[in-house]
Amino acid sequence: MSTNDHSASILVVDDTPANLGFLIETLSQAGYRVRVATDGESALEQARYATPSLVLMDAMMPGIDGFETTRRMRGHATLASVPVIFMTALSESADKVRAFAAGANDYVTKPFQHEEVLARVQTHIARRALERELERANAELESRVAARTRELEEALAQVEALKVRLQQENQYLKREISETRSDAIIGRSAGLQHALAQVALVAPTDATVLIRGETGTGKELVARVLHEKSERRDGALVKLNCSAISAGLVESELFGHVKGAFTGAHDRRVGRFELAHNGTLFLDEVSELPLDTQAKLLRVLQEREFEPVGSSKTQKVNVRVIAASNRDLAADSRSGRFRADLYYRLNVFPIDLPSLRERRDDIPLLASYFLQRASRKLGKRIDGIESRSMERLAAHSWPGNIRDLQNVIERAAILADGNELVVNWDLGPASSNSAAVVNSARAAVPVASPVAGPDTATPPGDGGSLALQALERRHIVEVLKKTRGVIEGPRGAAQLLRLKPSTARFRIRKLGILRSEYLSN
Repeated sequence: MSTNDHSASILVVDDTPANLGFLIETLSQAGYRVRVATDGESALEQARYATPSLVLMDAMMPGIDGFETTRRMRGHATLASVPVIFMTALSESADKVRAFAAGANDYVTKPFQHEEVLARVQTHIARRALERELERANAELESRVAARTRELEEALAQVEALKVRLQQENQYLKREISETRSDAIIGRSAGLQHALAQVALVAPTDATVLIRGETGTGKELVARVLHEKSERRDGALVKLNCSAISAGLVESELFGHVKGAFTGAHDRRVGRFELAHNGTLFLDEVSELPLDTQAKLLRVLQEREFEPVGSSKTQKVNVRVIAASNRDLAADSRSGRFRADLYYRLNVFPIDLPSLRERRDDIPLLASYFLQRASRKLGKRIDGIESRSMERLAAHSWPGNIRDLQNVIERAAILADGNELVVNWDLGPASSNSAAVVNSARAAVPVASPVAGPDTATPPGDGGSLALQALERRHIVEVLKKTRGVIEGPRGAAQLLRLKPSTARFRIRKLGILRSEYLSN
């Protein structure tokens, strides 16, 4: 920094013309701009109008003296930091202390020494310039610290959000692992093999898949195979049963919500789409989504982005969607029950799963597989299935498909008290081609020999059970007639039956109730 700052201005306050002349000449030659005031009032007025770089202040003047003038300058915001050098002929220490108490930075004594005046002026101007530079540096540092603090706070918020997401994903995956599920698709029938060939073709791609089939045909298992054979196998497979979530909560389940989004939203919730980022989302029973949610799902499929409930911040997502339905979505789209544009988005690659009655040759294989699992689960040794029981299994129409067969085998395993499985209750009407199925069953799987005796007869209580089922069926049909087929909602059949909507739908399918029975043309 130059010792003579040509931009510096000095205000000289003195009522003696000789002193003024000396100082004006000395400071001007040194390159400073000099202004003059002959009393305290004039000095304050000039200083307020244009702040000087330094003030040379005479101690004794008419009116207000230099001490009071300095005190008033220090009380003014823009003048508080301006250096003040006192000029006085007084040499008493008490007056010097008084000058410093008033706010002076330094002093020179009269008569003036040329070198002393310039040295003190240059020192204080340079010091003030350094102070201003330090203030600027501090302000810049504080600004940078504040900006960095904001960045760190944002990063911390992202870390917290990621922590919440990982915790919820961990909980979800633990639930997934704890669920009992099949690890293989059992069967050799032509219909199943065709479906598996389709799975092998589409699995390595990122195409949206629509799995169509009746309840219990293994749609979730096929979705799992699609995920495990895809490039997303290292990501999560996240499931959502759309029929098991109430209409008011389905959007929160899909897209998540922010804290305070609605009553009861005490914390941020990560939705299934965010959980499935870089993985696969399986939407089971997608036909049960409300129409307004269908529109939002369509947007995610098209734009790959969504907003959590209660938030205006858009989130990008990279998810493969696999949907499944036991309904005819093409017919539903024509009737207006399901959005046609969403149907076309989901129906990129349809896979049709055959019902169990369409793959009867697989019944013995499936029955043996479920028997092995049930035996391990129950800790029983059951070597095979009694021959007449196998005939009964092979002849049944299985409206609940594979899940229905699995439940029957597990029930029989629980009841078994020997080394063979016996199914000795009425399963329902036999199929039209039961003879061919029975022969296939006998040839495909070893079965235990029939056991004669009372255990092979139909249990006496089953007649009453069938009568109760008939009563339940009639009652549900009457309720569906009253609600015109509506199942959910305050006036839906589920509410009147005091059942969950998903349970009501299961009972309707289980009892084989057709739409034509409760809806007129």
